[in-house]
Amino acid sequence: MKICSIIPAYQESRAIKQVVTLTQKYCTFVVVVDDGSTDNTNRIAEDSGAIVLRHSKNLGKGAALRTGFNYAVETACDIIITLDGDMQHNPHSIPRFIEKINKGFDVIVGSRYATQSEEMPFARKLSNLITTQALRVFFKVPVTDSQSGFRAFRKEVLEAISVRDDGFAAETEILIDAKRAGFKISEVPIATNYGEEESKIRARRDITRWLLTLGRNLVPHSRFVRQSE
Repeated sequence: MKICSIIPAYQESRAIKQVVTLTQKYCTFVVVVDDGSTDNTNRIAEDSGAIVLRHSKNLGKGAALRTGFNYAVETACDIIITLDGDMQHNPHSIPRFIEKINKGFDVIVGSRYATQSEEMPFARKLSNLITTQALRVFFKVPVTDSQSGFRAFRKEVLEAISVRDDGFAAETEILIDAKRAGFKISEVPIATNYGEEESKIRARRDITRWLLTLGRNLVPHSRFVRQSE
């Protein structure tokens, strides 16, 4: 079984070595998508043993995930793990995701609300509350933390969906598409470390984009390989 990790990274020279090194313990190979960083993110990641895919300019997290997912599909990965490059996500939690996949689930989301959600900055809590409740009410997506980027996917999920939004709203679209395509979604609890790094989420801009994304997706699509039962 080939397990690969996709790590979107922008200006993560401080933490990327540690993320790559720890993730390698659990994955066949580690892919860092350097989304137009101007620091040493790509060099440090490569020196640490990661496969580095580079964007010439900063395109956004969705674009970075798209690049990583395409690579994972092309290289026939069986399980794909996504996590952030700033050490907010603890790579030692990866076995929890793999265990849940092996129990028959297709998409696993790491939920911060099971452990240390009280530490989440207010802007993140607000946007997360809005999108998570909307996903549960309108799309029946069974998650408590829709914006968590710590996830696991079976390869069939990435073959059936497409990442369209270039920004953070892509993570919302992925869950909607996976649910509509009939894939089984579950969660595992994760701890999150909020350090001194600056959040790349901008509350007003990104909440607006998330709401627009939800609005567009209220109209059912029929592009999926699999259909909900």
